[in-house]
Amino acid sequence: MLALLRNPDQMDILRADSRLLPAAVEEFLRFDSPVNMATLRFTTRRVTIGAVEIPADEFVLVALASANRDHDRFAEADRLNLTRSRTRHISFGHGIHYCLGAALARQEAEVAFRDLLAQYPRIDLAVPDGQLRYRHSLLMRGLEALPLRVA
Repeated sequence: MLALLRNPDQMDILRADSRLLPAAVEEFLRFDSPVNMATLRFTTRRVTIGAVEIPADEFVLVALASANRDHDRFAEADRLNLTRSRTRHISFGHGIHYCLGAALARQEAEVAFRDLLAQYPRIDLAVPDGQLRYRHSLLMRGLEALPLRVA
């Protein structure tokens, strides 16, 4: 919701076409990932990523939120775009570490946004943006609260 409030043109697009909800949820997850870092990992063999060589048995911390803003992977990565054709984010992890609750989280988000946007023609922040505070967590990312004014 905060991303939509900060990008009113995108809120207008979503309000005009609720069929964009599934793609919008994917873009929200990419744009403002709820997970900062993947859980701890160790290399099983020597691996090279970019120009960096990581030896075997080395501790690795993967910044998922940073990967979701990779300019080599996403055109205009720092811009919320609900009509983006392919998000392919890693907010829910990947492979054997893919989140078991991903489908439920997507469905909950679609229902929440569909109902909020349908029920309230006007949604605004109830406090100045600068007063919003994020929880202190290395793993998860989220606001302590999002006070809204609806009408």
